[in-house]
Amino acid sequence: MRKKLKVTPIRRYKTPKYPSYLDESPLLMSPSVSKTGYYATALLGVFGLFAFSTNSNNTGEAKVNPIKFKELGFPHTYAAYGTGLPDRLNRETAVAIIDSIFLANKIDLVKEYPISKNGLNFNATGYNKKHNIGYVWLDSKNTTPDCYNSWRSRFNESSLLPEDLIAYKELMQQVEKNQSSYESVSKFFRNLTEQKRYYKLLELERSLWNNPTLKEQINKYIADNRNYSDKNYGKEILDAYDNEKVDLEEMKQLVDEESTSIAALSLYNNKLAYHSYGYMVDEEGNYVERSGDARKKAIENLENLVQDYIDWAKSEGRF
Repeated sequence: MRKKLKVTPIRRYKTPKYPSYLDESPLLMSPSVSKTGYYATALLGVFGLFAFSTNSNNTGEAKVNPIKFKELGFPHTYAAYGTGLPDRLNRETAVAIIDSIFLANKIDLVKEYPISKNGLNFNATGYNKKHNIGYVWLDSKNTTPDCYNSWRSRFNESSLLPEDLIAYKELMQQVEKNQSSYESVSKFFRNLTEQKRYYKLLELERSLWNNPTLKEQINKYIADNRNYSDKNYGKEILDAYDNEKVDLEEMKQLVDEESTSIAALSLYNNKLAYHSYGYMVDEEGNYVERSGDARKKAIENLENLVQDYIDWAKSEGRF
């Protein structure tokens, strides 16, 4: 005999927690706790250091370089508007944090140390020659134009040399007839930059929005030197610039470099970004106003990343 269905109202129920676009992405959340807390404890007593060492060495997992090129955020594309974009740790804040982690590991750093080996030519933000380890903080101040997808590096028709202007107009006719992609035009300009120093110097000048002194120097050089086809055009300026800044290929090499342990730490790493405005959902599903917690999480992620890199370099016998 079938029982009749009876509807009984529920007087109490738990409100389900649904994902929100304000939540932190699970891909960016670190499963580990802040290691720097342990190092701070170690300064207060031997027991804290012993406890940390026990926890970190009994995992049985092989250590790998925690810094991945795809996480650096390069080549970076500037957004047209700031709405919805995350806040990022500025250079002064990031450098102070990174230096403190190296110091906690008894690694003293020399600032702006010139690196020149194995195809690497730039100034490391901090470097210890004795231990052969350091780091470079990557942002607009010490990276080259090829690290960005930006309108600042584009040329207009008036900037093209006569023979290149002809080639450009022919290309545009092909694009209009065949509905070719924008990529073919971008490739044309990239090839010009690679083939002729004049365009590389011009590209550099257009990207120097944060270095007016060098920008003025380049403009004067271009005005005084009309032999644009010279294979050594602007060589002195370009070489001096390249020997201080990090280009895209050097970034890739740093992640895989075997003989020089330099951590590539980036302003555009999304793990170090945060939203300091709006609302977030707490553990009980309630909306609460954001505070400084988001920034604290970004700082903690940076601390962990630096410590993980040092631990990895040490496990590799690099210092």
